[in-house]
Amino acid sequence: MVGQLGFGFIEKIERVDGDLITKLAHTDAANITDAQHRTGSMDPGIKPIAAGKKIIGSAITVELPMGDNLMLYKALDLAQLGDILVVNTNGNDSKAIWGELMTKSAMTLQLGGLVVDGLIRDGHANRLLDFPIFCRGTSPVSVEKNGPGFVNGEITCGGVVVRPGDVIVGDDDGVVVVNRCHIHSVIENLQKIEERELLRTKEIAGGQVLPKWFAATMQDKGLVPGMKKEKILE
Repeated sequence: MVGQLGFGFIEKIERVDGDLITKLAHTDAANITDAQHRTGSMDPGIKPIAAGKKIIGSAITVELPMGDNLMLYKALDLAQLGDILVVNTNGNDSKAIWGELMTKSAMTLQLGGLVVDGLIRDGHANRLLDFPIFCRGTSPVSVEKNGPGFVNGEITCGGVVVRPGDVIVGDDDGVVVVNRCHIHSVIENLQKIEERELLRTKEIAGGQVLPKWFAATMQDKGLVPGMKKEKILE
């Protein structure tokens, strides 16, 4: 660690193997959270600023004090090809910690995207640039550059714990965090989910509009026409 707790950075982090990340590239945030038992989803207020944008990559985590973005520049300095910057602004709901020029820097570095539990600015310009940004909204007001702040420590973003090197997946539905230590289990569960979805799609096309479990569940809840009252109360 360079610096000290609360004001510094960790230069080298463990990342998930790129081949494993590639195995998630075809899927969406909804299936990812299903594959980890409906966990890991950030607050739905964090959404892409432009529809149709998708992110997937390793997290570079950034902890910022309210009203400052100095260490976000250090995150740009440390990030590698395809990394996702994930930023906690500690409740800053009035000032933007990111703007058009930073987007252009991130694009030049070929980063994978930005997730901010807070605001950005230059909304129109950023929507025109081909760089995925997920945030809570925009503000014209910028921040200071004095610190403190920390890069590549454990943070919370959108109510979810994010560790450096965790896998970030985001699309129009929102952002999901995959703990890098659980990546193999998520991939295995995801395969089963996709197989079930494929089977269900074929069933619907074949005329089975409602899933097989529906009738049994309705009966179990006592919601079948003609069922006796005493049966319902059992």
